Amino acid sequence: MPPKDNATYQRILDAADRLFSERGYTSVTLKDIGEATSLRHASLYYYAPRGKEQLYVEVTERSFQRHNAGVTEAIIGAGDDLRAQLHAAARWFASQSPIDLGRMVRSDMLALPAQEADRLMQACLAAIRTPIAAAIRNAARKGLLTVHDADFAAMGFVGLVQSVHNIPKVFLPTPEDLAQAACRAADMLLDGWRVR
Repeated sequence: MPPKDNATYQRILDAADRLFSERGYTSVTLKDIGEATSLRHASLYYYAPRGKEQLYVEVTERSFQRHNAGVTEAIIGAGDDLRAQLHAAARWFASQSPIDLGRMVRSDMLALPAQEADRLMQACLAAIRTPIAAAIRNAARKGLLTVHDADFAAMGFVGLVQSVHNIPKVFLPTPEDLAQAACRAADMLLDGWRVR
């Protein structure tokens, strides 16, 4: 197998990442990836001997690492204010292709070997939940909010801010509109809806 920094291999991973993100693991074939990269189906096995599963695992892990680094950097760069941290994280998620956790849980992971699926889901949760849950726990320790389960709150935050990707483009036509909507979603979680 060629080194992972091989330009052709990176092109294959980029195409696989885009296709898996758009359509999910079960709907993408190696032939689709070959067509997207102008490579023959059989040639892909030189780069990924375990085929589609190997490519899915690699691009999924790469996506989680990128999200973890991006969200962590956004939160750290926002300083100590929780609202600023959540807005920074919301802007990060709005600027990225969404992680379709629902599809992953209900479809993609069921098509993988159980051990691989469990490992990927744990990696996902750690990557996207950990930096947000840490910010929430820190604010709770300071007495700024009451959250009984920071991990659950972090995943609720991720689900809500990523949901802005499902709003038709006519309502959020620019990337800035999308980012502002994600920040408003973060504010809804922080401030709640009820009058106090």
